[in-house]
Amino acid sequence: MERKVIYIGAEDILSSLGKTAAESYQNALTGVSGLKKHPIENFFTNKPLGIIENFRLLEDFTKVESMCIESARNSLSQVYDACFLDKWLIIISTTKGDIGYLEQNEIDKAKPTYLAQRVKGNLPLNSEVMVVSNACISGLLAIITAHDYIATGKYQHALVIGVDTVSKFTTSGFESFYALSEDPSSPFDKNRTGLSLGEAASCVVLSSKSNLFKEVPMVFVGGASSNDANHISGPSRTGEGLVRAINLALKSANVEQSQIDFISAHGTGTKYNDDMESIAFTRCNLQNTPVNSLKGYFGHTLGAAGVLELSISMQSMRNNMMLKTLGCVSPGTSEDINVLLNNKKAKLKTVLKTASGFGGCNAAVILKNNPN
Repeated sequence: MERKVIYIGAEDILSSLGKTAAESYQNALTGVSGLKKHPIENFFTNKPLGIIENFRLLEDFTKVESMCIESARNSLSQVYDACFLDKWLIIISTTKGDIGYLEQNEIDKAKPTYLAQRVKGNLPLNSEVMVVSNACISGLLAIITAHDYIATGKYQHALVIGVDTVSKFTTSGFESFYALSEDPSSPFDKNRTGLSLGEAASCVVLSSKSNLFKEVPMVFVGGASSNDANHISGPSRTGEGLVRAINLALKSANVEQSQIDFISAHGTGTKYNDDMESIAFTRCNLQNTPVNSLKGYFGHTLGAAGVLELSISMQSMRNNMMLKTLGCVSPGTSEDINVLLNNKKAKLKTVLKTASGFGGCNAAVILKNNPN
């Protein structure tokens, strides 16, 4: 049976760096960071955070709901209206959902399923909706799930929405790990001291029809997830889980390591994550492949990270320009890898995006430029 081609495009980003994917990418290209310090009473920390400021909420909607709906509408404006009659799947990727409702003691509204229904009811789609919440690989896992549903013919198109906001709950949790950096995170740098948190909503559309998109889409060629069952919060010291995810993604995409032009890593800026990724990339013979992390621009956006960072990678593919790893001056990880210290022009045909998260979960996705 001939394999069905699945396209991915209509990327959108609402972040501390901009209101669209193009704006966020262009600001990152000039070396702008959305990370800065905020009053400690607002977020229970005075460490740098990537907060979306001056954001106007939709009437009768929370910030999380408003971010999802605005980003989704921006994404859907990049596809043709006629497709709205087709059968869609909406997947919301998040780690915490609309957790702010807990402070109001509205337990049911804090459930991600409530967020999903609120978002679905305000989009012009004939759709079903589901939630993917699996730590920091949620975004990539949601995209892989959307691909699989379309590939099996259950749905024609899928809208994936990644979202999380910075709250006292999330900052206090990471502070309890002593994981937040005093300065904006510096992924893969030898003097890195921890991560910075950020917030974002980001969307992509997947479809079996390339003519759905107003702008030429990319091709989703492979994706996989794995779990190393190593520790509730610490990554495997051998990179075993990420190695399996990458190798499975390569196999499913029918792509060799030598064909990968660029890696968008998870790159949190913590010692153990960055060391683990350097080991995994080396074990997969990808140590010489250019690699970056975007956490110095946006912070770690949790459930939105995989969607946001894949969207920026798609912008890089459209512009044939790889972004530097902001904050990394002198790379220093367990294994030497090819960290991008400057923006670099390159013809990008095949890109690998990776993510890892609490509980030992790992994911990898491979995109190619659309040959059409």
